[in-house]
Amino acid sequence: MLLDDFVSVQNIINTSSEFAEVLKKHGITDPGKVVTTPLTVGFFDGKDGLQQDARLLKVVSYLDTGDGNYWAHPIENLVAVVDLEAKKIIKIEEGPVIPVPMEPRPYDGRDRNAPAVKPLEITEPEGKNYTITGDTIHWQNWDFHLRLNSRVGPILSTVTYNDNGTKRQVMYEGSLGGMIVPYGDPDVGWYFKAYLDSGDYGMGTLTSPIVRGKDAPSNAVLLDETIADYTGKPTTIPGAVAIFERYAGPEYKHLEMGKPNVSTERRELVVRWISTVGNYDYIFDWVFHDNGTIGIDAGATGIEAVKGVLAKTMHDPSAKEDTRYGTLIDHNIVGTTHQHIYNFRLDLDVDGENNTLVAMDPEVKPNTAGGPRTSTMQVNQYTIDSEQKAAQKFDPGTIRLLSNTSKENRMGNPVSYQIIPYAGGTHPAATGAKFAPDEWIYHRLSFMDKQLWVTRYHPTERYPEGKYPNRSAHDTGLGQYAKDDESLTNHDDVVWITTGTTHVARAEEWPIMPTEWAHALLKPWNFFDETPTLGEKKK
Repeated sequence: MLLDDFVSVQNIINTSSEFAEVLKKHGITDPGKVVTTPLTVGFFDGKDGLQQDARLLKVVSYLDTGDGNYWAHPIENLVAVVDLEAKKIIKIEEGPVIPVPMEPRPYDGRDRNAPAVKPLEITEPEGKNYTITGDTIHWQNWDFHLRLNSRVGPILSTVTYNDNGTKRQVMYEGSLGGMIVPYGDPDVGWYFKAYLDSGDYGMGTLTSPIVRGKDAPSNAVLLDETIADYTGKPTTIPGAVAIFERYAGPEYKHLEMGKPNVSTERRELVVRWISTVGNYDYIFDWVFHDNGTIGIDAGATGIEAVKGVLAKTMHDPSAKEDTRYGTLIDHNIVGTTHQHIYNFRLDLDVDGENNTLVAMDPEVKPNTAGGPRTSTMQVNQYTIDSEQKAAQKFDPGTIRLLSNTSKENRMGNPVSYQIIPYAGGTHPAATGAKFAPDEWIYHRLSFMDKQLWVTRYHPTERYPEGKYPNRSAHDTGLGQYAKDDESLTNHDDVVWITTGTTHVARAEEWPIMPTEWAHALLKPWNFFDETPTLGEKKK
């Protein structure tokens, strides 16, 4: 969807006499106070009555009451279908009229006294521990290249770790692959809502400039980034990416009785980027640990998409039906249950280009060695040798490694990185798509339902949802990439991790939502010979 489409749709709605008449049913006589949000329409194999080859958008609307938060005033059960080529409304879809919620709900502090807090100063009296040379960043033992992409945001490439003087490859290229935010409500204004934020809207072009001291710490360095805009012209976004170092707790600690304490702090270098897509703001952090770990954190904040309902409280007669697909989070407002599903494309090169996917499953085995114990803990280790076998649900009780079987550490173990698609979060984990297998969204976007995918490298395979996902009728992304079931053993493999949360709304997230996180990790596994943060041995 292009920026011009947003402007075009607003003009079409504002000048439509047909739409103005429908608004009167909702008690709205001034179309100029209506804010439109154009949305992609999805694909339902004609069951929605829409032509597959038409360039269409669905428009849901809100009333601007002057409180600075039109999202709190949805015009429910009213959807206009706009043909972008014909530049007109071709269909208006309606349900029962629900009064627009009118309670003021500003979120910018205009009606509040801000809490008084003392300043928190972060100082680096001797300067930064990292250097930025052009697009290359060096910190501690890490080096990597950074650029911003119009679709997926930051792309980190040629990531290496200096291991006692030897630069070792870790990742050729890593980025967001794509994401989807599907809603679970089948009503007229909701059933089609499954936002492919990067694939349909271009998250890089929707980069939100970072505010130092609020969006990132006061010691952050803000980088301007130049990308191609919707027309292909270069445009520079000020403060597009923040780089900062932070304290992250103890790296290790041990206190032996009667001996001095041994401990050291953990430091992290964070690469932060924020994209605002409609009501939601997404914060993405690439977190480099000095022990060789790479964290990938995805945070959702902003304003929940809400539904206007009749019920004011859960004691009202309509409350049970009104909250069938969500939570009553304010008078006459339901936060609809949905998911935030992120996929990250990670072209790992673990100490070289040719890698192999290895599984390690801890198991209980009988004790055959004698003694009072009846059982033992052992690890069943095996190779996952093809793309179809690699597509798996994530089981946090197991271990998945990308290994370089031609390189060993000092003990003779293959050097590896552990892949952890979900390393915790602040909402329930999205363990798969919350849709029945016969849903069209399932057929089109199978990347949602498996948390680990590994494919052979091909330069055209870049997006889990496919290159052109808008209204696609079948899977043109990861499901298609893995269909030929290529061998993964000792090849240039690409890891795709799907992570995220199932968002069940609560009152504490309204009218603006505290950031809710999902975490993924890439962790060295016998990649080093010892604890990597001990430092270099003395000569």
